[in-house]
Amino acid sequence: MKIGITYNLKDEVTLLSVLNREHNEEYDNITTIDAICSVLKKSGFETVKLGSGTDIFDRLRKEEVDFVFNMAEGYYGRNRESIIPAILEKVSIPYSGSDPLTLGLTLDKIMSKKIFQFARIPSPSYSIVRKAEDIDIANNSLQYPMITKPAWEGSSKGIYNSSRVNDKNELERNIKLLLKKYPNQPVLVEEYIKGREITVGVLGNGSPKVLGLMEIINKKSPGKDFFYSLEVKRDWEELVDYQSPPNIQQDLDIKIRRLATLAFREFGCRDIARIDFRISEYNEPYLLEINPLPGLSPLYGDLVIMAKKQGMAYEELVIAILNSAFSRYGIKEAEKKAPTEAKL
Repeated sequence: MKIGITYNLKDEVTLLSVLNREHNEEYDNITTIDAICSVLKKSGFETVKLGSGTDIFDRLRKEEVDFVFNMAEGYYGRNRESIIPAILEKVSIPYSGSDPLTLGLTLDKIMSKKIFQFARIPSPSYSIVRKAEDIDIANNSLQYPMITKPAWEGSSKGIYNSSRVNDKNELERNIKLLLKKYPNQPVLVEEYIKGREITVGVLGNGSPKVLGLMEIINKKSPGKDFFYSLEVKRDWEELVDYQSPPNIQQDLDIKIRRLATLAFREFGCRDIARIDFRISEYNEPYLLEINPLPGLSPLYGDLVIMAKKQGMAYEELVIAILNSAFSRYGIKEAEKKAPTEAKL
């Protein structure tokens, strides 16, 4: 079998990457793509790096791949993660991961909020600001502190250490900044949940399984409230410790697992997702967002770190995702080779 890999790279130069240095934040390094290729080759597959450029139809036609391992984040707009899966469906090539609808819904934080409400999944109270004149709506309907976020971004783009606000002046400052930096995109304002940050890995399809729970801890001041901002993610080795499993009571662990699998199913996620929670001071979990395209960097991907702490080597994780996708298409499972620490 010949497997193509679709992806975007951090060093790609586009108009948006020139105008906004955060644009490529959610893209991969070539080392991640190489690591995935290495795992697949070790399991006996031929691999080809397809990227996700405007020539993707030609690339697919030329390479005649049998399957695609999809890592592509896309370029522009709230539907950008959906483009490659939609193309693959048009040309009837099977692929890993969620379908276009799920990817579109989860990238749009506002649509996600509406589904959380429908499914009775607890999430922070929120308001939507589409123009500066709407600031009073958020100011009058929510309790401070609040946190501001671009509505259609991932990888903490637009979420800074200064994104938590305590009064209207700070709220107005942040909203004006985001409306300028991310034009034609609403701002999501949420009530800030003081507490702990826990992320959950989920694998599978109709009956998904929780890979594990992992807490992101303030390395400099353990126990002190903080959140996973862009600055923190960029300096994760200095600022963050990861604890998996987290030190929480069993009933809270069970509740988080139940909510994570419920969200996975409600959004129609497939094969893999990472789901982020805030845990309040009263040990109540609030779901923040679902990432059905989690980073798979062998060095710093949260899901990879979590898997390693659960005793799952990098090779095993990649093959587990692949086999989950294979199962949906009736393809024979890939052989699980003995793991090697060199790839971690």
